[in-house]
Amino acid sequence: MRHLLRFLFLVAPLLALLAPRVALADKVAVLPFVSVGNATSVDLDKARAATKSAVIENKHTLPNDSEMLTAEMAFKGEHGGGAKAFQAAGRASSSVWVARGLVETHGATYHLELEVCQVESGRKETLAREIEPAKEVPQIAEMLALLLRPEGIANADIPWERANPNVVVPPPKPGETKVVAKPPEPPPGPPPVRHAYAEGHPIALAAGLSLLSAVSRPSNAAGSATSLQLGGSFGYALLRVPGLELRGDVFGALAGPSSLAIDAGARYMLPIAPTKRFFLGPELALGTFVTLGADKGARFLGRGALVASLGIGERVQVELAGDADWSPGGSGALFLLGGTLRGAFRF
Repeated sequence: MRHLLRFLFLVAPLLALLAPRVALADKVAVLPFVSVGNATSVDLDKARAATKSAVIENKHTLPNDSEMLTAEMAFKGEHGGGAKAFQAAGRASSSVWVARGLVETHGATYHLELEVCQVESGRKETLAREIEPAKEVPQIAEMLALLLRPEGIANADIPWERANPNVVVPPPKPGETKVVAKPPEPPPGPPPVRHAYAEGHPIALAAGLSLLSAVSRPSNAAGSATSLQLGGSFGYALLRVPGLELRGDVFGALAGPSSLAIDAGARYMLPIAPTKRFFLGPELALGTFVTLGADKGARFLGRGALVASLGIGERVQVELAGDADWSPGGSGALFLLGGTLRGAFRF
């Protein structure tokens, strides 16, 4: 038993060194390279082939031809060459990483800028260096060793930034700045959610206050032309027709001429800012208007409104409506204008 423990103690450091190498065996899709100067198609193909060899040298794998063709088509389908395009190519080829090179020839050497994206997170990082064709595979493998890591470049030491007297790097052109390492691009955030009216909660119970003023009333009417009304409402949204909701309302006067109004109708809410749950639309209803003062009676009621609704979360909504009520009959028609402030809870 003692000998076994001693053996495990000796081999444990070796296993710790080998484990990361095994864990890093990921599939890497190498997209066609791009010329940023005078590089020809032959130069690009050679640099890309060397990069594929460097992927294999670092114990990673490459997609097969069919997967690679699908990846290239997916990449072209996303304009701009940003992180989303790289992620599309990676998902199309079932790759963990996607790489692309930007090449500029400098006579005896060429400048290679490698862009590498981690497909799952969308993190995109870039490294650049001057490549000697006779040493291109190990030099590119050295770049990939830093890029193809879960932590990315992070604060890694860039070995080729140290002076190398055997390699002459041409000075940048006038007005041009050479960037060796770029900071990682932040992963794209999730797109904003577009909410539907009454999303998943078709039933609404609401209460509100209305302030209405008669702009036209019978000539023998007396007292205030303005009334404050307290009301309750019931709504049922038709989920198969987004925005359409059946409505029923009851309003009674708190101040001003005593009255009771009962109506039923519908509204159609249009998505003005659906990501903010803001909707706007018309509402029409028919019912009865009952006067409860000295001259008691019931009249036909037609009501129209323009309603603005703001959702606070999934269940609560606040509404502001501009109202126009018309009630003919008696000794003259009533025409009321005003507004309603209402709060609703959805089930």
